[in-house]
Amino acid sequence: MRSLWYNAKVQSVALLKGGLLLEKITIYELARELNMTPSMVSRALSPNGKVRADKRNQVLEAAKKHGFVPNSFASRLSMKSIRIGVIIRTRSHVNCEKMVAAIKSAYNELRDYKIEYDIKIIDPHTEQFEETQQTILAYADRDGLIVSGLSAEKYAPALNAFYEKNKNLVQVQAANENLPCLFSSKHDEKTAAEMAAEFLSCCLKRSEQKNILLLTGDLNSALHKSAAEAFASACEKHKLCLVESFDMRDSEEFLKNSVADIFDRHGEKIDGIYITSGISAPLCEYLEKSDLSPFVVAFDTHSAIREYLKKSIVTATISQDVTGQMKNAFRALILYIIKGETVPKTFFSDIRLVLQSNIHLFD
Repeated sequence: MRSLWYNAKVQSVALLKGGLLLEKITIYELARELNMTPSMVSRALSPNGKVRADKRNQVLEAAKKHGFVPNSFASRLSMKSIRIGVIIRTRSHVNCEKMVAAIKSAYNELRDYKIEYDIKIIDPHTEQFEETQQTILAYADRDGLIVSGLSAEKYAPALNAFYEKNKNLVQVQAANENLPCLFSSKHDEKTAAEMAAEFLSCCLKRSEQKNILLLTGDLNSALHKSAAEAFASACEKHKLCLVESFDMRDSEEFLKNSVADIFDRHGEKIDGIYITSGISAPLCEYLEKSDLSPFVVAFDTHSAIREYLKKSIVTATISQDVTGQMKNAFRALILYIIKGETVPKTFFSDIRLVLQSNIHLFD
């Protein structure tokens, strides 16, 4: 749990000191002039503050007359803390660490405000489904909830129940478009899939064989299903032959037990592979051991992918920027709650194609 706020003295003089333009009038003087309490004036100046329309207009007119600009510190000091819950469900320790670091970074940028947050990390290998549902619902009394890795349909009832009580629900990374939420922050899986197909098409431009294997993360996830559909469409556009679309179920163990069977079905006829999940080590190990060298477009930039990229077993990989996704989500949710700033329905992170030559840019 983190909580941070600063005492701030609101100045009442208009002068330039150290590059900072100080206010001409304080919130207390505005309150005295309007015969209101400072807290009422503060609420009237906040888009989300609960105050009668006539009182708000009166305050805004007086503020405009005096050229008053609310001080971020002062306007939050008399208010309760903003409490945010975060649930991260992931098999990737690297992505988890990136998301936690992103939250800390966004939190530090928002030091003006009284913010509290706590993070619940769920390991799918040891997850108790009933406990996850209860955790989701337990956050309903918070000011907002950010979830990552809960896009599967089985979580829909709990997330829908949360949304009925609290509309400040944000999805990060794997977002289920069928679920109601304030907004989502994710990579554009359709564009990523189209990039992968175009890249493989360029690699195989002069080849007579253009047989492609698709390995999806988990087709119960709307994100992986959408990526698979987009990739199939892009393969058709680029005249690539999609020989199989295999659901890895986002399980390294399942892929490890299945990869030999996949290649028994297709042998050396596989010319290109696209993986929509960061779980690719069993495939790369098999290709290295079997001395097979199809063009491979992987996903994410974690350490295992980097090693196989350096060995040329992976030809390219896609960076989805989970750090940017979580940071955008945390920052946008806080500013929406405090200032009523409008948010798009979806924040898309940058998608980059990573090769041996530019992997150092993604440390």
